[in-house]
Amino acid sequence: MKTILVSNSSLAAVLKEALADYTCRPTCEAFCFNHPAHMETAERLATYLKTCEEQNPAEVYLILADTFGSTAYIETVLLLDKLGIKDRATVYTGASLPMLLQLYDEDELAEDMDAWKKLQPLLRHAA
Repeated sequence: MKTILVSNSSLAAVLKEALADYTCRPTCEAFCFNHPAHMETAERLATYLKTCEEQNPAEVYLILADTFGSTAYIETVLLLDKLGIKDRATVYTGASLPMLLQLYDEDELAEDMDAWKKLQPLLRHAA
């Protein structure tokens, strides 16, 4: 399972950096869709996802976005659809450090998409 943080500003990078203060294994990836270079970020995300797919064609993805309807959210969802992996991805909005920390406490138990979907109430509480 791959955890990916996306945001319109530097929030994704800041969350990943802050996570390192709480856990010794911040394995998530951060993609910041800063205007006007947001399309470059979309290309980097596409490359990352393609690499993940080459390494594991059954990979599942948990994506935390800053805001529903933001450029980061829309570009990510469109890319998941274009790559044909939207059924193996779950996108949550309202990303926060408490949400991210909770996920890292639970990620050993959640190895597939059904397990992640069972975490939805927990994520809503953390947000």
